[in-house]
Amino acid sequence: MQYRLISIAIALSLGLSQAASSDLPTPQVPEPALAQFKTATPESVGLDSAQLTKMLNYLQTPGFDMESIIIARHGKVVLEAYVAPFHAGIPHQVNSVTKSFMATLIGMLISDGKLKLTDTVADILPQYADLPNAKLITVEQLLGMKSGLLWNELGGWGLHENDFGELKQQDDIVKFVLNRSIEPDQVNNFNYNSGGSDLLGILGEAALGSSLADYAQQRLFKPLGITKTHWLDLDQQGRIGGGRGLYIMPRDMLKLGELHRQNGVWQGQQILPASWVQYATSPSIPVSKGSHYYGAQWWVGKDREWYSAQGYGGQVIAVFPQDDITMVMTSRNNDDNSTFGFSALREFYLKLKDQPNENPSAYAALQAKIQQLATPTATSKLRSPLEKTIHNRKIDLESPTFWANQLKFEFNDDTVTITMSPRSLSEQPFVIQANLSEAWLHTPVKPVDNRWQKSGPESMRAARAQWLDNNTLEFMAMDVDESYSVNYKIKFKGKKATLLNMNDSIASQGTLR
Repeated sequence: MQYRLISIAIALSLGLSQAASSDLPTPQVPEPALAQFKTATPESVGLDSAQLTKMLNYLQTPGFDMESIIIARHGKVVLEAYVAPFHAGIPHQVNSVTKSFMATLIGMLISDGKLKLTDTVADILPQYADLPNAKLITVEQLLGMKSGLLWNELGGWGLHENDFGELKQQDDIVKFVLNRSIEPDQVNNFNYNSGGSDLLGILGEAALGSSLADYAQQRLFKPLGITKTHWLDLDQQGRIGGGRGLYIMPRDMLKLGELHRQNGVWQGQQILPASWVQYATSPSIPVSKGSHYYGAQWWVGKDREWYSAQGYGGQVIAVFPQDDITMVMTSRNNDDNSTFGFSALREFYLKLKDQPNENPSAYAALQAKIQQLATPTATSKLRSPLEKTIHNRKIDLESPTFWANQLKFEFNDDTVTITMSPRSLSEQPFVIQANLSEAWLHTPVKPVDNRWQKSGPESMRAARAQWLDNNTLEFMAMDVDESYSVNYKIKFKGKKATLLNMNDSIASQGTLR
């Protein structure tokens, strides 16, 4: 089942390109013990516990739906919070945050002399040299999303409405991307293109001549002490793409931000050239009037007051270099129209205090808020007599545009099993085992490995349900390492049933049989 998972450089001279490729040899970094961050109170580093508490409340509103957040200043963690049922230690699908990790690998390949910004696709993949655009599109253009390719990624999510969705159906991704037309007037103008980011991964592996996944492990993840990662396979050859697909823990996301905040230095070692960090996170190409720019697979504020990796659903690594602050957030925000105001966040919640003074009562309130977020909210204890009526019976859903065509409820003591059968016969039923209480029931996810999802040993499905009244059942489920959730209400009236989204809009009508 394809859920809606998808979801901003200075002009580079040849001299900078050559400097990047000759900065430093591959560092020999000893295995750390490993890279655990120090902690501090917000006040000790010039932040305000009371404002951070307000920020946590703000980020729990429907426009954000935060599930984890970490904030560090001067390399010290001052806030780390997780919203139940998500918790620490779980790799998270970070969607397009993957692009910034891929850009880091590309920077390392350039530093190691394996790749140049001026390389064209044909230079690295000569077998595609006869395809349109292969000799025109460069690594630099792909990094900056300025190749001029006609590419629609911000429209609908139907198979032929979104080029990235269609890309995922292809056996030959390189051919699919290169066969897109180039609009000459749009070359060097920004156009969001995850296909180009995937192509970067293919080019990187071809230039390396061996597994890019292994290179990522040895060159980036191991030195930073990043563990529990996995990456979707881009194609049948097992290559990794740069558009999306990395699963990584929030604390390990923080390490990439900290690496860039420190201009490529990690534990005294120059892991990534400082010139590359400056290049990748400089406001090169305007994206929106006056406020957002793009660097090299990083979104950047106008005056570089912030730069960020951003993924669909509210996955964020943000660095505020002028303030020495790094922030990570994961979310389940499925509102495509929402935007994250980093400048406002910096102004209202991360504003620095002139005279740092400890504030024990505000700090205690912040810790209480963190504990509250980790504790499931209370739910109704009502049990409806309808449980006996609908137990083990099927509900046929009528809407041809809704992804499921049938529901079945099975009640057993304090749990309910909900089976949602998709309209596509090639897709497996989505099975929810939920507690009829505030506690989330965690069940292992059946192994999944396709172009959209890749479960790991830690993958769990968390779910709970409650009767809002005798005729309305609400159920919520999420694979804790993904960025989507399944949240519905169903109202019964005789043999008729109405499946509602959480905002009470109708998802589908149905009939009990």
